[in-house]
Amino acid sequence: MVQHKILFVDDEVNALSSFKRLFFVDNDIDVYTAKNGPEALKILNYNEIDLVVSDMRMPQLNGNDFLQYLKDKYPNILRIMLTAYADVSTTVDAINKSEVFRFLTKPWNDEELKKTILGALEYTDLKRRNEELSKVIWGKNRELNALNKSLEQNVRQRTEQLEQANNHLKLMNEVLKQNFDEVIHLLSGAISLIHRDLAAHSNRVAQLCRALCDELGLDEDHTKMVSQAAFLHDIGLLGASDHIFAVELEQLDETSKSFYLYHPVIGEKLVGSVKALKRISKLIRSHHEEYNGTGFPDKLRGAHIPLGSQIIKIVSDYDNFLFKNGFSSEESLNRIKSRSYKSYDTDLINSFIKTISETNVHQHYPARRIMVKDLQAGMYLLDEVTLENGVLLIPKGVTIDESIKAKLDTFSSLLKLDRKVEIKYPDE
Repeated sequence: MVQHKILFVDDEVNALSSFKRLFFVDNDIDVYTAKNGPEALKILNYNEIDLVVSDMRMPQLNGNDFLQYLKDKYPNILRIMLTAYADVSTTVDAINKSEVFRFLTKPWNDEELKKTILGALEYTDLKRRNEELSKVIWGKNRELNALNKSLEQNVRQRTEQLEQANNHLKLMNEVLKQNFDEVIHLLSGAISLIHRDLAAHSNRVAQLCRALCDELGLDEDHTKMVSQAAFLHDIGLLGASDHIFAVELEQLDETSKSFYLYHPVIGEKLVGSVKALKRISKLIRSHHEEYNGTGFPDKLRGAHIPLGSQIIKIVSDYDNFLFKNGFSSEESLNRIKSRSYKSYDTDLINSFIKTISETNVHQHYPARRIMVKDLQAGMYLLDEVTLENGVLLIPKGVTIDESIKAKLDTFSSLLKLDRKVEIKYPDE
């Protein structure tokens, strides 16, 4: 329980005795008394007084002057004036100069006086708690401000670290992508060394697949995955006899037919053994599935066939009609259309026809012959470009793009740059 200290100042001894009796039973209140101002000041010097109740008229130092001095010297002590000679001017002075808490008159009512004094002490306690709380809040605010500054600094440092890490990851990702593309082109080049027709077919299919993906509105990641799978979709045919490439499936003997039917699985296993190529291996496995479920190796049907595999199939079949069977572009498209719902999704056929019409603009250009060193992006090759040792570098039937031009520059020392090839290109 809080112990309060009250100082009563009055030149009347009987009044002081009355004050003591009034609070005699209150164990939480200590009562001090003084007969005049100087005596009261001595008590104040040695005690922490909470409340001073002073008479107005006293010898040596009147109550108004005493309370005014008290306000200046001990501003935290609450002040009450008690007098039998109240008038308006005295009251105004006490309020304005001494800032008294209450103004009471003699003779007083004990109950009213005690109630007023206890109320004043409650106010003192509340004021003290507010001051203490304000100090706590002020201290916490300082701590919070310090923590905020520290936090801001830590966040700034952490953000910078994350940005550095993110930039590093982006750089590493770009390196991995570049390495990934280089692996694809390396495998494609290896296929060229073993079977030039297979390599030519794969390169043309990959280029046309990219154009079809663009027509379908696929994002760059999906488009790249499909074109990479297209580069390697027939890798399972490496080592096959020329007879397998020359005739249709129905004309093969049982051994050759079994080899051909199994080549998507072989391709999946070869490519899938490289962890980075795992996702494109699934497209390779399904590139001979038919839309009506009669394909191989898993007899998948409709939407169960990966879209990338459906894209590779329609482009691969079209390329075979053109370059293996020797059909015209129009006849090849008619054969594609005739297999609607059996081999291909109708919507995919429509998108493919639109892609072909956009990529076949070269058909309207006159053919001409230029030297290999003069090949530029946008030219449509009617001849193959081979290295001096006869290895296929660029197949016929493709439009030279920036990647092909870069390959030509890389192998320029191994090319007969003055050899002429036939191309189609818009006249300038």
